[in-house]
Amino acid sequence: MFRRFTRRAFLHASCCAAGIAAVDGLAIEPSWLEIAEHDVPIPRLPAALQGLRIAHFSDIHLRALGRVHDKAIDAIRRLEPNLVVLTGDSIESERSLDVLEEFCRRLAAPGREVLATVGNWEHWGHVPLRRLGEVYARAGARLLGNESVLLKRGVSIVATDDFCSGHDDLRASLANVPSAPVRLFLSHAPGIFERLPPGAPRFDLGLAGHTHGGQIRALGTPVWVPPGSGRFRSGMYDTAHGRVYVSRGVGTSVLPVRFTCRPELPVFRLIAG
Repeated sequence: MFRRFTRRAFLHASCCAAGIAAVDGLAIEPSWLEIAEHDVPIPRLPAALQGLRIAHFSDIHLRALGRVHDKAIDAIRRLEPNLVVLTGDSIESERSLDVLEEFCRRLAAPGREVLATVGNWEHWGHVPLRRLGEVYARAGARLLGNESVLLKRGVSIVATDDFCSGHDDLRASLANVPSAPVRLFLSHAPGIFERLPPGAPRFDLGLAGHTHGGQIRALGTPVWVPPGSGRFRSGMYDTAHGRVYVSRGVGTSVLPVRFTCRPELPVFRLIAG
């Protein structure tokens, strides 16, 4: 009788745990946005760039605007970043272009620059890059490919197309990188930071996503990460060319589930150091 009771209790507890996990993964965590604020020390940072804030969106996978996006927009309005970057997988198909335009319009503000790169899902979903660029432009944002640009505030940007799907071109991205007191490197899949040539210029902060932090974690460890992730999972890493932050992203892909892996909106503040 004791063995039967123990087995029955174990099965009951297992079913309860599975139910709780399902509710958490499907109904709670996908909208439970974490705003992760980080200070980034920059040697010889000019006074004009002291306190500059950069908000980083990745892997939004927009289909419709929901609670998690409202929370993100509210955080942007509260924190008032000077620069917003979207590092790919913003949408999965051409059908979501209108939603993306509305989302970016809500990000815009006077004096704020909004930049975007392309991820693997824009390519896999056959999103026309010309239309994508036009949508970003109408919303006051700028889509970057394999190129380097200098922002009005004196921040140098290196950007690549997606590494995971093979559309990156490091030679083009690293050609004629503008000199500036702060340099950022934007890309979607973080594995590219292990492929930079030895002579590549250093950067103060690299930003990527793609991994979703695993999206589903067991005992704090991602169950699976996509190809193109390299050694990166989530958070801050040191590389041979500079620090890299890999975001867990905002949305979900394949399965609409997050488990012990909340969506995040990282916000970085430049400080002298």
